[in-house]
Amino acid sequence: MTTPVFLFPGQSSRYPGMFERLFERAPEEARTAVGVASEVLGRDLRAHYHPSNAGAFLTNRDVQLAVFIANHIYKCALERAGVRADYSLGLSLGEYNHLVHIGAIDFDDAVELIDARGAAYDAGPEGVMVSVFPLPLDELEPVLAAARAHGPLFVANLNSPTQNVIAGSRAAVEVAVAALEEEHGCSCVLIEQRIPMHSPTFRPTADLFRPALERAPWRRPELPYLPNVLGRFEDDARPERIIEHLTRHVYSPVYWRDSIDYVGELVPDAAFIEVGPRAVLYNLLSRSWRKNRRFKTDHGDEAPRPLAELALELAHGA
Repeated sequence: MTTPVFLFPGQSSRYPGMFERLFERAPEEARTAVGVASEVLGRDLRAHYHPSNAGAFLTNRDVQLAVFIANHIYKCALERAGVRADYSLGLSLGEYNHLVHIGAIDFDDAVELIDARGAAYDAGPEGVMVSVFPLPLDELEPVLAAARAHGPLFVANLNSPTQNVIAGSRAAVEVAVAALEEEHGCSCVLIEQRIPMHSPTFRPTADLFRPALERAPWRRPELPYLPNVLGRFEDDARPERIIEHLTRHVYSPVYWRDSIDYVGELVPDAAFIEVGPRAVLYNLLSRSWRKNRRFKTDHGDEAPRPLAELALELAHGA
């Protein structure tokens, strides 16, 4: 037997046409989720996210809504196919899908919250974010220290033993990237070109977003809560604690590596299932890091795998 663990990706997992793929693969779940979200926000999201709309992802608000809704559709489709999980976690934006999954907030209320979050992010301080691979954190830090002469610069996501995300001013990031590529042979990929999420520079955005967090109808979750800012389960997941973690989440690092290791040690037979578009989290889980079984729900240009097959394989632990 294996224990399914849902992994919800963040906003960099978006791509044009992902909703059309979902309407083909999970039409009932896609119609329901997009319909509910459109009603909550008073917008025709199906039309907005159609591949013909070149401006579908122009704002961070639209990006966050798209990935949050897509993740939720995949979750509902998995559950209908018989794949259910008692454990989950989410990277960055994905933490909100995690909170819906564990019962801390309903989907429709979370849609309204994500809309407010995206609007606050669009109004936040400017900067950029770049993923860096493959370089351990202890070798990355000296490069960042030198680049800080050109502006604020931080580690925003600690994603795996060899992949991290840096965030800060454009000038400082550009200096760091040049050194990382030339001196360390790193692959540096721009993942956010306007806002430096999960860094102290983004602290004012937390103040903008906090009132929406406080208005949201939170409740104690039914399943374990794993905040990005802790990298482990919260022992006392009262609504007040959730609000505090999500406020810090805006400007604090994401401890994804710690989170995966924590769950992997706690649940040795964990089967990690990426529940969302693309396969960012699936690809992070190299065999040299975690030997747990891993699955993805979005197979890109490959022939899509029926979710029922995944349910059968998990049931037999093959």
